[in-house]
Amino acid sequence: MAVSKVSDLNGLFNSIYEDAMFVARETNIMANLVTQLNARGWMPRKVGIYPEITAVAVDEAEDFTSPTTFSKTLHATLTPGEVMAQVLLSDQRIETDPDDARRDTAQELGAALAKKIDVDLLGDFASFGTDKGPGAGGTATIAKFAAAVTYLRNQNAPNPLYVVLHPYQWHRIWLELGQPAATKALLGDVANRALLDFFVGDWLQCQWFVSSNISVDTNDDAVAGVFNRQALALDVRKPPTFEVERDASKRVWEINASAGYAHGVWRSAFGVKYTADASEPS
Repeated sequence: MAVSKVSDLNGLFNSIYEDAMFVARETNIMANLVTQLNARGWMPRKVGIYPEITAVAVDEAEDFTSPTTFSKTLHATLTPGEVMAQVLLSDQRIETDPDDARRDTAQELGAALAKKIDVDLLGDFASFGTDKGPGAGGTATIAKFAAAVTYLRNQNAPNPLYVVLHPYQWHRIWLELGQPAATKALLGDVANRALLDFFVGDWLQCQWFVSSNISVDTNDDAVAGVFNRQALALDVRKPPTFEVERDASKRVWEINASAGYAHGVWRSAFGVKYTADASEPS
C-alpha cells in the first residue's frame, strides 16, 4: 500500500505556510441543484409517476363516465452504492510536517467525496432523452440554449431552470455575446456584464453555472445540461463519514472516508442534455 512518508514533504521544511496547500478542487455545485432524498438501508428506490389528468367539456346533467385511472407507474430506479478514499500517514510524517497533516488529509478526503458526487450527478446529463446541443464537434450557441429552454417550457418545467456547462463551452457563449452584430443589440446589459465580468449568472430565464467536473471525451466533446431541480435526484443513504484506525506495528494512522448514495434521472421531461465541443480555446 502507498504510505505518505517524510520524503513526500518535498522540501517544505524551510518554508512557512499560512494555510495548508490542498489539491485544487472545483467548487461542487450539483448537490444543491437537484432533488435531495435520503433513506436508511441500501435497497433501490423505485420512482413512480402519476398520469396527467385532462379535463373535458360535459353537457348539462351529463353523467360523466370516463374517470382517469390515477395510479403510479414505474418511472425510474435509483440504485445506491458506496464510495471511499483512504490515506495512510506515518508517525514520522505527522511529527515532521510543518502543517497539520491529519487535518489537511481529512479536508482533502472530504473534497474527494464531494467531487465524486458532483461528477456522478453531472454525468447524469447524458441520460436525458432530449439533446438540444449542436452535437459532437459543434460550437455551443445562445440560440441552441434558447431552444433547450423553450423545450422545457413546453414540457411545463417549473422555475428555476439551471444551465451547467463546461468552462470551454461557456467561452464560446462569451465570444458570441461579445460579437458586434446588429442581431445581438437587444442583449444590452447581459452582453456588457459578460464582457466586463466574463460570466453572467442569471439570464435567458436560467441560472448559469460552469463546472470543470463535466467530463470531456477523447474527441473534446462534453455534455452540458439545462434542467429543473426535479430532473435529477441525489438519494443519500450514508453521509460522508470519517474513521481513523491505528496500525501500531507499522506506526501508521489509517484515515478512511466513505459515503453512500444513489443518483440519477428523476423527472426526465424536466431536463435536456446539450452536447457540444469543449476543446481548449487557443
